[in-house]
Amino acid sequence: MILPGEMVFVCPWVLAGLLILPLLAWQLGRRRPVPSITVPTLHGLGPLPPGPKRSRGAFKLLLALLPIALVIIALARPRIPRGETPDPSKGIDIMLTLDFSRSMAEEDFRLDHRRVSRRKALEMVTTKFIAGRPNDRIGIVCFARTPFLVSPLTLDHNYALTALRDTELATGTGIGWALLASANFLKKDSERSRVLILITDGENSAGPRPNDPGVVNAAIRARIKIYTVLIGPETVPPSAAANHDLSKTARATGGQFFQARDSHTLEGIYRQIDVLEKKELVQKRYVQWRELYPWLVAPALLLFLVQVVWTSGRRRIP
Repeated sequence: MILPGEMVFVCPWVLAGLLILPLLAWQLGRRRPVPSITVPTLHGLGPLPPGPKRSRGAFKLLLALLPIALVIIALARPRIPRGETPDPSKGIDIMLTLDFSRSMAEEDFRLDHRRVSRRKALEMVTTKFIAGRPNDRIGIVCFARTPFLVSPLTLDHNYALTALRDTELATGTGIGWALLASANFLKKDSERSRVLILITDGENSAGPRPNDPGVVNAAIRARIKIYTVLIGPETVPPSAAANHDLSKTARATGGQFFQARDSHTLEGIYRQIDVLEKKELVQKRYVQWRELYPWLVAPALLLFLVQVVWTSGRRRIP
């Protein structure tokens, strides 16, 4: 685990090169004979000026060794993490298939202690559900007699929700057609897990039934798991729930069938689905790095230049 601000080296073995610095320091610091020219006699040369002072002090050693040390550390590529980005390939694709028939205008749901329409309750609960899944691509298909794409699969959830609020109700309830259309939009991406959540308040009145073999097999071939939710004041008794069309469709694809009589129950169903389909966010994450080697190479070059200029200025011709 990498802690924020913790510096790491990409090539730490390069740091072994720092071990040569003591040897270089010894080599540069030991005394050597002063360069000289042998002449037969000093007669006639007169008094000579004093020779240049030879300094082997700490400053000269530092000027020689520090650039080398900086280059070695730079070659080891030090860097610090700037943050983590979740791997976008680890989310899932969710298609919300929502009943927008005219019966959704019925005001028999309660939300925040006030009576609201089924549509309003559905929009509010759906917004909370989507907000809890920032890493998933979410699309929306609404349907009445026929389905229509409100939003394709997208990570721009604000766009999807805005498009949903602008959608008008219509007549009829074609659940089978809606499932086929939603499965078609989902199967275009083969890399992610695919989930379809169907929410309706009525029985199928147009097109194939939701448990029609053609509808179910299309979802199975595309490896889509379907969760079905029946909302409204009337519920299917447990003894008949197993034989309900929506229940058969969900079970055939590995999903589940739910019923909701109010917004609180609907929100709880969304939470259950969220838990069932939440990918563990121990998913792979990409770390964004800030490279530090430019801050080492630049002063190293500057010190080399200073050393060259300083050495050239002190050089004397005997």
